[in-house]
Amino acid sequence: MIAGILITFREGLEAFLIIGILLGYLRKAGHPACSRYVWAGTVAGVLSSIGLAWGFQTLAMEFEGPRAAWFEAVASAIAVPILSYMVLYMQRHARGLKTHTEARAALAVTTGQVVTLATLAFITVLREGLETAIFLTALMTRVSSEGLMPGAFLGLVASAVIAYAIFASTVRLDLRRFFIVTSVLLIFIAAGLCAHIFMALHEIGLHLLGMTAWSTKSILDSDSLIGRLLHAFMGYHDEPTVIEVLVYFGYLGIMGWAFMRAVKASAPPKSAPPNDARSPMVIHPEDSKELV
Repeated sequence: MIAGILITFREGLEAFLIIGILLGYLRKAGHPACSRYVWAGTVAGVLSSIGLAWGFQTLAMEFEGPRAAWFEAVASAIAVPILSYMVLYMQRHARGLKTHTEARAALAVTTGQVVTLATLAFITVLREGLETAIFLTALMTRVSSEGLMPGAFLGLVASAVIAYAIFASTVRLDLRRFFIVTSVLLIFIAAGLCAHIFMALHEIGLHLLGMTAWSTKSILDSDSLIGRLLHAFMGYHDEPTVIEVLVYFGYLGIMGWAFMRAVKASAPPKSAPPNDARSPMVIHPEDSKELV
């Protein structure tokens, strides 16, 4: 459940923020009528995302036995690089998210190409929806959907509530800090998916470095409540193989290094106050109060 909450919360909040920034800018700029294009693109993106999620889930149910293990390995192998890229990309570009979004909206309005607003909203929602569908499909191959899907729903609801609070009250959101915290958690989820690739291959019969590295079964069983939570969240396994351990910590090391570089690259200039009231890294409610 925790992994599902985190993924949909992060993906949902990112989409809600961009849509909110677009709507807020149009209100401030005196073009409220153009909001209908944003809403049209948003609805189309949501419907398309639901269709993609349904398609992925239907596809996953078609596989059984060894074919299911292959699907698990392939789904995880696809999800890991996408998740990694998303983490690094957003860490580097979160600083200019608000400025960049408003600039694109301004260009669409001034050039008369208001349909671009619908396209921007559609692509934003569809991108987040596609990423979410891929991540949840990969997670479903190693955890029960009974806890994952309710968690995903709760995460989406929470992201909507937080986004509304940001644009309707005095809540401020420091995007840099938000993405740092959620990115660290997502990196652990991705590391667990990396290890699961080889766990699935081991089930098929490919025993590359398949000897057990250690056993913590007597301390924390994978089937216990805490064990299941840790397995879903960070890939915990009470009897991991050598290759799983190497891949898990190898990914954490490489991704941790790349992430720290991205964090340093996105840091504000030293001359600027870290909590500047008008920092582009902070979403200010007064910028979009016309939404309510």
